[in-house]
Amino acid sequence: MRFIISTLALLALFGCATNSGIVDLGGGNFVYEKEDAMAYNGNSTKVEMLKESAAFCAKKGKQLVVLSSAAKAYTPYSFAGAEIQFSCK
Repeated sequence: MRFIISTLALLALFGCATNSGIVDLGGGNFVYEKEDAMAYNGNSTKVEMLKESAAFCAKKGKQLVVLSSAAKAYTPYSFAGAEIQFSCK
């Protein structure tokens, strides 16, 4: 019984991570924000997001152009994560 309760609590905690997906800001600009409950360093999350964003642009027959990016490390009160703003040219 304790195992089941522990597992459910752990799953609830992991469900708190956010992923905005790629959001169109207009004017050909996009933003993508993601938190990862399993990451300690936001840079690994940022690299994963850059790959996904490059694939997004490639589907449009264009290349990724990063306008800005930021990464944050895990703290006791928030997950590691990253944000990138980009366009496809």
